[in-house]
Amino acid sequence: PAAGDVARAAAVPRVWLDGRVRAALDRSTAQIGAPEVWKNGHRGEDVKVAVLDTGVDASHPDLAGRVSEAEDFSGSSGTGDAFGHGTHVASIVGGSGAASGGDRKGVAPGADLLIGKVLGDDGFGTESQVIDGMEWAVARGADVVNMSLGSDTPSDGTDPMSRALNELSASSGALFVVAAGNAGPGEGTIGSPAAADAALTVGAVDRDDSLADFSSRGPRAGDDAVKPDVTAPGVGIVAARAAGTTMGQIVDAS
Repeated sequence: PAAGDVARAAAVPRVWLDGRVRAALDRSTAQIGAPEVWKNGHRGEDVKVAVLDTGVDASHPDLAGRVSEAEDFSGSSGTGDAFGHGTHVASIVGGSGAASGGDRKGVAPGADLLIGKVLGDDGFGTESQVIDGMEWAVARGADVVNMSLGSDTPSDGTDPMSRALNELSASSGALFVVAAGNAGPGEGTIGSPAAADAALTVGAVDRDDSLADFSSRGPRAGDDAVKPDVTAPGVGIVAARAAGTTMGQIVDAS
């Protein structure tokens, strides 16, 4: 590899989490129009969604029976979720809502969930672990790969994770959905792999669709390309809490 590639890889050896927790998933699904889609019979059945994160509490009522495969790439304690973020994200994607009588079901409660634990019990991982998880997700036939994670330094989209995302997207047709990051409100703060050309990069808005202060902003470093691609609710989201974890604001036992 070129010296610049090695230096760039060495500069961002860790990834950080993209998650804020405060109020309710039943409101955010309505904000994006999910109930109308559900009424038309579309609940994500036959769609494989891989969640690459801190693992999952598969015993949570919202996720019981919802996870078809799980693999650990973090070298930590297995595929369980000691940190809490992965369970939160997995339930936003495809939780059944069982713990709340259906009020807080995920966006695609019929989707087939694959869990790749690429971040360890401390919420951090390495680029190589994330890339291993991306390759696994594609090999297992994921249609969508959710990555609510990223580097804490801006990227021009040519770093190792971004390159891997572009290559895997082209070879498999999988859609990689990546959080823009929490490095806002300054401009040019999109990290890796959100900076990848092929990533569907998602910024965060609050309940009135205003861009969240923390949400990373474009343009992309280097070439001023337009990122993020879309925005979605990312403030005040209540979702499943992994047993024994306390991240964010605790709403109730589940």
